[in-house]
Parts: sequence; structure tokens; C-alpha cells
Amino acid sequence: MAVIRLSYASINVTDLDKAEQHYAHVVGLRTTGTSAGRVYMQAPDSQDHHCLVLNASDRAGLCHLGFKVSAHEDLQEAADKAVAAGLKVEWMESGTLLGQGEGVVITLPSAHRINLFHESECVGYETGMRDPDLVLERVDGVNPVSHLDHALIVCSNPDQTIRFLRDVLDFNLSECGAAPDGSLFLGFLSAGNTMHQLAIGPGPDGGLHHIAFYVVDRADVVRRTDLLKHRNVPTLEYGVTRHGVAGVTTVYFFDPSGNRNEFQCGAYETSGASGRVPSISWSMESLGQATFYYEASVPEQFYTVVS
Repeated sequence: MAVIRLSYASINVTDLDKAEQHYAHVVGLRTTGTSAGRVYMQAPDSQDHHCLVLNASDRAGLCHLGFKVSAHEDLQEAADKAVAAGLKVEWMESGTLLGQGEGVVITLPSAHRINLFHESECVGYETGMRDPDLVLERVDGVNPVSHLDHALIVCSNPDQTIRFLRDVLDFNLSECGAAPDGSLFLGFLSAGNTMHQLAIGPGPDGGLHHIAFYVVDRADVVRRTDLLKHRNVPTLEYGVTRHGVAGVTTVYFFDPSGNRNEFQCGAYETSGASGRVPSISWSMESLGQATFYYEASVPEQFYTVVS
């Protein structure tokens, strides 16, 4: 079985129109489809039908995360492994989501749902698939985002979910936070060559901390922070900063419903195969440096405010 990558995040929003405007004009995604109560959006440098699904709801938060697998046969293998691990498994019919084939939905120990699928409609790069012009018309003073990079979810017992993804679904654990007893309270996992596509930390079961979009370079994080301030979108009080984890440059902000977003760049590459390279480990005492390298401290709301 081979999970290829994080493909999309399906999130709940309280005002569908405002959310679409935010992800189009602040984040820079394009709308690729709509259905009853849903808007589908994609980043310029991605070809599948969507990287973000917005669902009309009475509250913000995560609906589920979608991961693409290398072959249709991988779906049954994943379902069998999840059942053997005592987890709930459901099947999503082809076409339930626009442009997407059959999927197997696994409820993780953290209470989050992940949808593994193989088939997706190809909408192509926004710059075109034949004789592309690399400059988009709607750059709005900044370079386009590249892709949906990762999501950070939270739960009461991160260790169980981290170990399931690593030991059963073969995710690579690139960095982690380990307690003195060896249990994992923080994990950064990947199914590809980037250092993480899914991060798991402490918090209420089923919680969403943020979804992150990758941008060109550190200068573009600064340009996008200028854009956020210009449009009166509040950022985390630190503004532009870096993580000790991965060393990435980052800025955080919120969509109109209260889902936290991130612009980031600079993540290193990993082997892409579970267990090939030892995981970097952070202690509880170094959590401030791991989270915010410059400040070496964490604002209280960073871990307590989730959707």
C-alpha cells in the first residue's frame, strides 16, 4: 500500500460566500466547482480537481482530510488494516465529491476522518497545460501559492494516532515531541518527500489547528503578510517568524469562520519512506523553540484556539 500525498482538506465554514472570497482573494485559490452547500477550490500549481472543499455549516472545523493512494487496490488494503486495528471504516461512493472517485474513510483514534482515494479529475495547472504563460493575470502583488502543504490536527492522545499512521499506514515520522516515558505528544508525518503533510498535537479530539499553503520563498511570506495587513486580516501577534521544527518561515491568520490558515516556505525534503531516516526529537522543555524559533516562547492562544 502506498499513500502518495495529502490531496485536500475538507473544512466547515459558517458563511460559504465569505469563505470562498477569502480563499480566492487572500489565499489565492481558484474555484473549480460548486454543489449544494459546497465549494471546491484548487491552487495554481496543482492538477487534481481540488485541494480545498468548503462545506456550509453552523460551525467551523475539519470535516475530513483526503489522501491520494497510488493504486485503486490500495483502498481495500487500507480498509483491512484499519479494521484490524479496531478503527471505524466507511466507503465513500464515486462522485460523492465532485471530480473524485471511490474512497475509504477511516476514523482515526483522534476522532478525525481521513479519506483515501485514487481517482481524481485532472483540471490542470492554472497557467495552462499547453504553451503555458508562467505569469498569472491575478497575482495581486504577490506570487501565487504553490499547493496545500499540510494540516495540523489535535487530539487528547496524539501517541495513538501518530503510531497508527506510522506503523500501519507507513507514514514517515520526520520530527516528533517525546515525553520522558517515550510517548509521543507531537508528530510530523509525511507520505511524500516533504518533511510533513500532517502534524498531530495535543488538544480536544477532532480539533483542527490549521491548514497551510506553501509559497515561493521567505520574501513572499513577507509580501503576503503585507497583503494580510492591507486587507485587515489579523495575524498571530508574532507576525512573520520561523519554526524550530523544519526551520520554515511562517505567518498565521484566520479565515472568516475562524479556521486558522498558514503561509509557509522552506520545508526540507525527507526520504519519503517510513523508517529510512531517524526522527528528530523535541523535548517538552524545548517546545517554545520548536514552535517559534526566534521568540522561543508560545502565545497561549496558539495551542488553545482550535476549530
